[in-house]
Amino acid sequence: MRLSRSLQKAKNRKLVLEKISVGNDIVDNARIRTLLKKFGDRFLHRIFSESEIEYCMQKADPVPFLSGRFACKEAFIKAIQLDKHEVLDLREIELFGRDSGKKKLVIHGRSKEMFHNKGFDSISVSISHVKEYSTAIVVLYRG
Repeated sequence: MRLSRSLQKAKNRKLVLEKISVGNDIVDNARIRTLLKKFGDRFLHRIFSESEIEYCMQKADPVPFLSGRFACKEAFIKAIQLDKHEVLDLREIELFGRDSGKKKLVIHGRSKEMFHNKGFDSISVSISHVKEYSTAIVVLYRG
């Protein structure tokens, strides 16, 4: 018995949705600026890896770069769909890549273990900045 076209399309969509998970986030750059002024290094070292801090703090205005990385971390957490009891160390989620090149999200430690345990095997990331906001979309792929 053949499936109707609409039923087959729905089945194909379901297969695609089982293979990907998408997370997005938008960050108000003023919020990150306030946290940076108020908490300084304590804020930086709680959220960002050493390489992220080094890269961002070289910029004339590091805030949009920090905000974009924060948005990437939050988008990753949304995409991985944590259970209530699951917690990730944001420093284990790092954004690499230079201003003009492709960005790469690299995960370490428990975050990487959880990523693989949930059946994911690759990541795509897109990040964008405007004066007031930074945004990121993370797509996780299975098989």
